Amino acid sequence: MTWPRLVFGVLLTTLITRSYCFTTEIKRNSLSYEEARNAVMDAEDLLSTGGNIVLSKKEEAVNRIFMKYKMAELAVGYEGGDENYAPGMHFFKGKKIIDNSKVFKFLKKMPKGALLHAHNSAQVSSEWVIKNLTYTPGLLTCVNQDGVTVLSFRKSEKHNCNSRYSTVNLKRRKSEGRKFFDRQLEKSINLYTPVPELEYMSLNKVWTRFQNIFSTISDVLKYLPAFRTFHWRMLEELYEDGIMYLEVRMEFKKLYDEEGKEYPPEFAAMELMSLVKRFRALHPDFLGLKVIYSTNRKIELRGVSNKLEAFKKFHKEDPNFVIGFDLVGQEDLGNSLYNLIDELKALPDSAKYFFHAGETNWYGAASDYNLLDAILLNSTRIGHGYALLKHPVLWNAVKKRDIALEISPISNQVLNLVWDLRNHPAAFFISENVPIVITNDDPGFWNAKGLSYDFYYAIMSFAPNYAGLKTLKQLVWNSIKYSVLNESEREEAYDTLERKWDMFLDRIIADEIQNSLKE
Repeated sequence: MTWPRLVFGVLLTTLITRSYCFTTEIKRNSLSYEEARNAVMDAEDLLSTGGNIVLSKKEEAVNRIFMKYKMAELAVGYEGGDENYAPGMHFFKGKKIIDNSKVFKFLKKMPKGALLHAHNSAQVSSEWVIKNLTYTPGLLTCVNQDGVTVLSFRKSEKHNCNSRYSTVNLKRRKSEGRKFFDRQLEKSINLYTPVPELEYMSLNKVWTRFQNIFSTISDVLKYLPAFRTFHWRMLEELYEDGIMYLEVRMEFKKLYDEEGKEYPPEFAAMELMSLVKRFRALHPDFLGLKVIYSTNRKIELRGVSNKLEAFKKFHKEDPNFVIGFDLVGQEDLGNSLYNLIDELKALPDSAKYFFHAGETNWYGAASDYNLLDAILLNSTRIGHGYALLKHPVLWNAVKKRDIALEISPISNQVLNLVWDLRNHPAAFFISENVPIVITNDDPGFWNAKGLSYDFYYAIMSFAPNYAGLKTLKQLVWNSIKYSVLNESEREEAYDTLERKWDMFLDRIIADEIQNSLKE
């Protein structure tokens, strides 16, 4: 890694004057006031995400349909305030409205390209987990020393639980107390509450609950049959929502079977590759999955070094499958990238970093400056980047170096960074055409599924009111552009996306004609 070149590249941005600043003079004998006003608005439109896209005639027709839906929903906010206006509401309060939204139903049909920021253990809907994994015979439950419910299929106790493991009585659960027991379990694996403003009054409080969910479900996903069915369902839910490629953050761990036999982490990697291969055989237009090897940033320095060595081993074995490394978890309470420089500076040339950085509402704190170190460490993309708006040198560097931000709207809201997503920094990023991709982070933990809900907030809360198919198309195409697909894979991805996009346009037009006939 060439440090002087990296430092020079970032510092150079301090010398850059924004090239697209302009002034508009209103002269009596040239532009009228209205013409000057429209010229400014047109200029802003051209500068924003998707502003340079030229729509085909078919796309223009679909855009008119979409904008009809969008303007009707915007009118709810204009006329009635935020009381029933989902784009300005917390997801837990607005989800029922979104589910009935014509904009949302449009987005459900739209191909979304690639998903580039997703954590495997939180990717499957909690509803499926409750109805399937927790009804698997042999499930055990206990409460650990922190008062957190732990689920497992191990016959021996390995979690230092205060209570002994007890078997979940499936027969009784299927009859007398099914709904009650399911609701209790769902509270252990889902952050949903009807009153998030009361239950999650602080960021640390919601993060504690969030981390506890991983503790609840972690050992279940190491059970070999559960590992297989869970990750198969992950692929199904994403594919059903129009996603054709995935870059997932996960760590390979030892698996165990019903006899208690353990399998090494390498076995888990082979199992995942086998699942993807079989899924692709059934769905040839699904282009596969690659792994960003991740570990929690709260572990000690030696632990980070050990995890990096494990990553390098997996990467060496298959560099096109295990593609990079990241540190996950609450940034404010974990190791900063600066504290880990000595551990992180040695990376194989073929590997990449994909750092979570700036997932904080602090300004000038160590977690805030993870953004600076992520850029200096040549992070290929930046996870969240929520605090980037506060650092003009850094966001100019991100834009100049074409480093995409992985924006997860609902995650940032649920984890208490912003309540009203219209105030999310991504609105600025879109206005400046800072490279972004829309991602879902951990949807299974907040009663969501796939990527459509996050796209809803992206187009309804982040984007200007007049933004439509041009913005959506740019965000979808960005997901392929900023992926780490190799040259041949990328060519196939664009070809597949073009075909799916055209089919989507035809479907929207056909549905609109059908609906008009019914009316």
